[in-house]
Amino acid sequence: MPRRVDARDVLDADATTNRAFKGRVIGVFHRSGPNTWDDYVLVEQDGGPIDVLAETPIQLEETGARFRMRRKGEVVIVAWVPEDETRASDGDLRARFLESCVRDEDPTPEGNFGVWLHGQLKEKREPHD
Repeated sequence: MPRRVDARDVLDADATTNRAFKGRVIGVFHRSGPNTWDDYVLVEQDGGPIDVLAETPIQLEETGARFRMRRKGEVVIVAWVPEDETRASDGDLRARFLESCVRDEDPTPEGNFGVWLHGQLKEKREPHD
């Protein structure tokens, strides 16, 4: 069964990369219908290597050294590729990834990626009767 994600939750950045590194695209989220509010479906695929830049907002996955990020207008899942190519257990790999590549700070402290990206909107003044 394909993994479905609510449109509002497909990318909720909860961390930032602290350096540039290499990864491998392992899946892409596609909208399940024509509307912006339609759920997204994860399509697993080998999307090839990707260079992740420092200061990139990401959403960490629950397990492994994997995360979501935006690339060319789409949300992709990326698996971290360590420079030394040593094989480690999934837990060890995640710990190494978090320690060496991820800043422990939420890029959206207000909890809204749109506010972080575009700035705070000015309050609309209510007309007086």
